[in-house]
Amino acid sequence: MGVHRGSVRTMSSTERPGLRLLALPHSGGRAESFTGWRDALPGAFPGAAVELCAAQYPGHGDRLAESPKEEVGAIAEEIVADLTRLPPADLLLFGHSFGSAVACEVARRCPGAGIDVVLLVASSAWAPGDPARPPRDEHLLPDDELWGRLVALGGIDPAIASQTELRDLLLPVIRADIAAHERYLGCPDPVSLHCDVHVCVARGDPLVPVPAGRSWGRLTTGNTSIDIRRGAHFHVFDAPALLLEDLARRVPTHTKGGGSAHE
Repeated sequence: MGVHRGSVRTMSSTERPGLRLLALPHSGGRAESFTGWRDALPGAFPGAAVELCAAQYPGHGDRLAESPKEEVGAIAEEIVADLTRLPPADLLLFGHSFGSAVACEVARRCPGAGIDVVLLVASSAWAPGDPARPPRDEHLLPDDELWGRLVALGGIDPAIASQTELRDLLLPVIRADIAAHERYLGCPDPVSLHCDVHVCVARGDPLVPVPAGRSWGRLTTGNTSIDIRRGAHFHVFDAPALLLEDLARRVPTHTKGGGSAHE
């Protein structure tokens, strides 16, 4: 899959990266979810030295034996520590759903670690502290009901949706992620960011309505923009080439550098 560096996995590397795109998965998601982005990257950033990475949270994927972390900040601390061990590069953070909360905390810690965040992308996610968000306690739902909702949302591979043993293995981790996300979104004092923020919302998303995207602007002193996309909650995996091309247009040209990419 790529180089194993703790929580940050290199999916497609380059000798001297000018830009590092770090994808942060949804609740229960794995770094491998973004493998499909690898083929689309060269076309989106032609001739640029862009490195694609994805986070593997504790308790997920090949880290299943580890206990999931119960706080978003703790997940972010591990990721930032791993980033400081990589060759220096500007950082483009892409957080999907729960990953947007993790992206916020990574972005908050990056300046102190000497990492420049050029853009934070929040995909299919409510902004932390948004008073318009209806209160939810989905992490308290019974197993059958929670699993059913996840399957209906599209977050569970249909090939494993009916496998009880896998459900029982995965649900505690997903439940922990959802609980951490719900606590973070409900914080009374929203996070303060200084990077540019780009919001991706989908017209058919049953969890995050399009108007929710507007609230992200109050969290940062940087610029904000919104892209309304086709699809539902997991739109990011429908047409990755189009999504990455759009992100490339939003990143300053000087951050991309030159060089050759390789797996």
